[in-house]
Amino acid sequence: MSSKTMAVAALAAALATSGTAAADKGTGTIAGAVSWKGAPPPRPELDRSTDPVCAKIKRLGEDVVVEAGKLRDVHVRLANGSAGTHAAPATPVVVVQSECMYGPRVVGLVAGQALEIRNADATFHNVRGNLGTKILWNLGQAAQQPAITRKDLGAAGDVVSLHCDVHPWMAGWAVITDHPYFAVTGADGAFVLKDVPVGTYTLEAWHPTLGLKTAKVKVTRGKTAKATFTFAAAKP
Repeated sequence: MSSKTMAVAALAAALATSGTAAADKGTGTIAGAVSWKGAPPPRPELDRSTDPVCAKIKRLGEDVVVEAGKLRDVHVRLANGSAGTHAAPATPVVVVQSECMYGPRVVGLVAGQALEIRNADATFHNVRGNLGTKILWNLGQAAQQPAITRKDLGAAGDVVSLHCDVHPWMAGWAVITDHPYFAVTGADGAFVLKDVPVGTYTLEAWHPTLGLKTAKVKVTRGKTAKATFTFAAAKP
């Protein structure tokens, strides 16, 4: 083998090794919590007297839900466009109308993933999905009717709002991303994003009433990166 041929072979091997190493940086985890600063906002009892089925159960408003200083219903995700391309999962994201409320109130979907809306109430709902002011669908759903399934809700970065014109206090949100690295906080305000590729990211925390906050986070292979967010009432 000539020296020129050997040099080319060595360069090719080096490039292959470098490419393999770059593609195999590993993954880590991002974990943390979303807190609320100050006194929790009041949650007035909802007037649901227009429907006897709904009126049987007393429910409080859910615009901002704070428990023990932690904030519920915050969609925490990597910024779109920063985590590669990902196929939509085959299984739909499920939202259930129960006690005349949407649950979960906030959900996340990968672009192209289906949204399934079920009616667990013994009453009629109409399910309206909006992208901004544009109505995507407006469908009636009686008790015991099959689930409503919608696909192609929008692009990454879009937020589809859910409404029921029969019960105007009902509201929900479906947040679309181009990756699966997101979570929605529960009553404890906690979030965990698993199997995140190694790298430095902008982490976003979005609440339907309170808006968006961001933070930088560095993910290291096999480690858990900590992140926290704090929301508060707007100053008068």
